[in-house]
Amino acid sequence: MQALQINVAPELKLAGQTSGRHLETEYEPIDLGTHKLVFTMPLTIDVSYVFDGEGFNVSGVLSSELLMNCTKCNREFKQRFSVDFEERFIKASDEEAEELDCYPFFGETLDLDRMVLDLLILNAPAYGLCRPDCKGLCPKCGADLNFTQCACSRHKGNAFAALEELGRLLKDEEEV
Repeated sequence: MQALQINVAPELKLAGQTSGRHLETEYEPIDLGTHKLVFTMPLTIDVSYVFDGEGFNVSGVLSSELLMNCTKCNREFKQRFSVDFEERFIKASDEEAEELDCYPFFGETLDLDRMVLDLLILNAPAYGLCRPDCKGLCPKCGADLNFTQCACSRHKGNAFAALEELGRLLKDEEEV
């Protein structure tokens, strides 16, 4: 994975001039503990930025495609996603930038790596459906109901019946 950096030397001399770039990079999977973000195509970033004399206002769109598992049937599928963003970069230390809720930059380079990682962690879908009408798995035998009809009885009872019964028992106990 190459570093996502933009040389902003010309923009530092011309405050108010908007510039733009198209960046593309392969991105390694990101382990989030409960799930992993696995990219099936390069991560693309279309970014525009302007120096206002103190810092850079950076905006654009980040997009890619993820390999995911359906939350109903657990089948792998690919899901595209994109994130619109607007961020601020200032010439400051990491601590100062964090206090001001922005990203630091040093010298004549905007390093977008931390911003991209933050955007991915906060905005990439954690789950999805392989298709809108996914029927899922049979809760008894585990058959994929998208491809087969099992013989299990799937009687839909009141899921809260046991809680209602518990409530009645507790109420009866209080009255005694």
